[in-house]
Amino acid sequence: MSHLHPSRVAATVIALVAGLAGALAATPSTADASPAAAAPATTLLTVVLRGCDRCSVQLQHAINGAGDTVWTSKSRKAGPDHEVTFRVRTNRTHGLSFVLRAPWQGGTGAVPNMVTRYAGHAVGDPIGRATARHAARAEGCWAGTTADTARLTFRVDRVKTRTVDGHPTHSPLAYSSRTLPSWKPMVRTYKGTIGNQDAFYCNRP
Repeated sequence: MSHLHPSRVAATVIALVAGLAGALAATPSTADASPAAAAPATTLLTVVLRGCDRCSVQLQHAINGAGDTVWTSKSRKAGPDHEVTFRVRTNRTHGLSFVLRAPWQGGTGAVPNMVTRYAGHAVGDPIGRATARHAARAEGCWAGTTADTARLTFRVDRVKTRTVDGHPTHSPLAYSSRTLPSWKPMVRTYKGTIGNQDAFYCNRP
């Protein structure tokens, strides 16, 4: 029977230990592995438009104090069912505003926004055209939801106005048919309408 020299035995043991250490180092530790980032929660938002079959809706998220970051969705045109649907990040529903474009509106120099709440009305109050038309102040920022689905109904009427060069035209009077929980600012209206020239910036409560 052959005998290994003690120095050769020691060298063999050292090599085995070194190999085992290398194998362990190459195997990622479960404790150190970072979990994949969870996808952000989303909400399937349906916007119902009453009174304007060919109107288009665009969502915007612009928050005062958050720099110049403005998120804007694609514009979607209402179909025969008077609805448009968006898949939006749930955290973006808080302080969400709604841009409306009607095929019959003239160039007034402002982008029409839909009203979420008129001054003096509690959440859930029904709103009709006369109330909307004579309201002096309004909000256009929805307070949002934590739900995975939401459905909002707006009414669209017309008010007479003029283009920037003085010609008679119409502007959409668009408002939630039931008052929505809303964020400020509360802005002055023109015959119940509100709008913007850049984005409708919302204030966190």
